[in-house]
Amino acid sequence: MNAYEERLQKIAVERYIRESGMNPPTAPPSYSAPTPPPTSSPPQGPAAQNAISSDAHVPGAQNGSLSNSQVPAAQNGSSSKSLSFSTLDVFTLEKFRGNQLAVVHVPSSLSDSDVLTQEIKQNIAREFNFSETVFIHEPVSGSQDHRIEIFTVKEELPIAGHPVIGTLNYLAQRVDPPLNRLTLLCKAGLIRGRYHQKESVSQAEIPHQDLRIHEELVPSGLMLSSQPHALQNILALDFFPVVSIVKGLSFVLISVPSVHPYLEMLEPTGFNFDASKIKFDEGWEKSFLGAYFYTKTSHPQQAMISIKARMFERSVGEDAATGSAASALACFLALKDGNPGKCYRFNIQQGIEMGRPSDIGVNVELNSSGKGVSSLVLAGSAVVVTQGTMTLPKS
Repeated sequence: MNAYEERLQKIAVERYIRESGMNPPTAPPSYSAPTPPPTSSPPQGPAAQNAISSDAHVPGAQNGSLSNSQVPAAQNGSSSKSLSFSTLDVFTLEKFRGNQLAVVHVPSSLSDSDVLTQEIKQNIAREFNFSETVFIHEPVSGSQDHRIEIFTVKEELPIAGHPVIGTLNYLAQRVDPPLNRLTLLCKAGLIRGRYHQKESVSQAEIPHQDLRIHEELVPSGLMLSSQPHALQNILALDFFPVVSIVKGLSFVLISVPSVHPYLEMLEPTGFNFDASKIKFDEGWEKSFLGAYFYTKTSHPQQAMISIKARMFERSVGEDAATGSAASALACFLALKDGNPGKCYRFNIQQGIEMGRPSDIGVNVELNSSGKGVSSLVLAGSAVVVTQGTMTLPKS
């Protein structure tokens, strides 16, 4: 600044003081960004498949852990107009892989208020624009039971796999030491969860009392309309089963011969057939409906059944990891084999073609007749990616 400019500035300041009667504005304090903490390379490779406890094998386990500093504490009720949130990548421990999930904390002051309505929750889910957003309500005093609500961009769901696994991992690590047991309460019922700190993986006992393999199969012609270029010459069956893991959450299960070129050829926009033509059993008509394409990649004699899959749904598009579809498929394949009392272990990889590879673990134990499921356990990891606060619209 030259002498002339300095003089003009001095005159302006003196005039400001004289006319306003206030102190002149001061320059803001200088700021220097803090040095970011060192980062470590994320773990590589598929999920570890080793048993980690005497009473349960944990599929989908991977090495690594979430830092407690990554996970903020739930916001208290001091502000009734804002909500804290985090975003996670689920069924992975590498950021920017797996399936994205928004986790929104609902303080006790808003749990039963008119401020946070179903419409606003749906709008928040649309704002995040992930396949699902989960709202976590604070537990009652002395309890670790959290009520959760799960929304797609279109509707609320009774249950969904990656929100459950993401929420269990997230909640378990908010305290030090991490919780090893906790319970979620969702529209489909009670979900008991276990967190294994060493492997950084959560298990969820998925409600399956309403598991239904519907009587009427889906003809291949209907599915061909959704993927005409990929499927016209390679459909492994003429008809495909529709399986509901719970009421309101269903999948058409489509087997293809191999990953290359068939699974890879599927088009991300390919779920455009008329879903109204699919016949559900009576009383099951209103349902989320996805198409789950899969192929087995393991040898028939291997204990672990390895599968690669892709899932499509009209409002979601392609999904990077679908725990509910993986659970439905695992139950269907186990029941099809029908070995009484046997525990079937599945490792399902999904999202590879999207550039968001995911590892999903499922254990299915059949009952003594081999005609029903006695236990269904979904497992996987999660990593926190972002944190923040959103302001609710004024009422």
